[in-house]
Amino acid sequence: MEEEFGLSLFVRKRDGLELTEDGQTALSHAKEVLRQANVLTETMLALKDSDSLRGLRIGYIPTALPGFLAHGLRQFRQRHRDVCVQIYEMSPSEQELALREERIDLALLGQPCPILKRTYEIRPIRKVPMAVALPESHRLAHRKAIDLNELSQDTFLSLHEKHFPGRPLLLRALFDKAGISPTVALKVDGLSELLGQVGTGGGVALIPSDAHTLPHAGVCFVALRRPKTMLVSSAVWRKDRGPSELLQELVDELAAE
Repeated sequence: MEEEFGLSLFVRKRDGLELTEDGQTALSHAKEVLRQANVLTETMLALKDSDSLRGLRIGYIPTALPGFLAHGLRQFRQRHRDVCVQIYEMSPSEQELALREERIDLALLGQPCPILKRTYEIRPIRKVPMAVALPESHRLAHRKAIDLNELSQDTFLSLHEKHFPGRPLLLRALFDKAGISPTVALKVDGLSELLGQVGTGGGVALIPSDAHTLPHAGVCFVALRRPKTMLVSSAVWRKDRGPSELLQELVDELAAE
């Protein structure tokens, strides 16, 4: 890898190796590659002999998998060896489209846009506190908690409305509560891209605290003290279909997590 990228990933010492800063970045991305490889393996094994299996198709945002989704699926699969569960990483807007086109049976969203209630059944399954993602070099990066108004002079980054419907509106509501009107310089398409921009000094971001499970080289997560905000993650399915017994059992399992 050092040869390919032209970077020093290790400090070579007599008693062994240490990672350089570039090496730490490579390690965090390598862990994500391995996680995705494990997802691929589990999905392919589940597809084996799938013609004889019952199936469920689930869309999810990336923060769901390392947390409640992976453990909930393990518990569910132990009881239902004859069920093929396929999982697809998608943004919230992609999940909504896939539900509408019947390409998935269940969407696991972050906080869903209220307009979805017209067409879909929505069941809250967990609450996640909002945190602030800061570059490691930021003056407040090593605080345990901060108030949003302490960032009034900072440049913010946001998730794009196209992929995360309602998220820019939520951000604006939090700014209003804190009595600030900062610059929002950039809107990005996904959580990994958002963390990459923060880690390279592009700005600060309000983000679900469970995003710390994603690779985040150069980023510190700090609790948001005021305004205290919880995001409600939800399971979503089509009203006209209704949940099958299997789907209902899986949602119950995920909610229990």
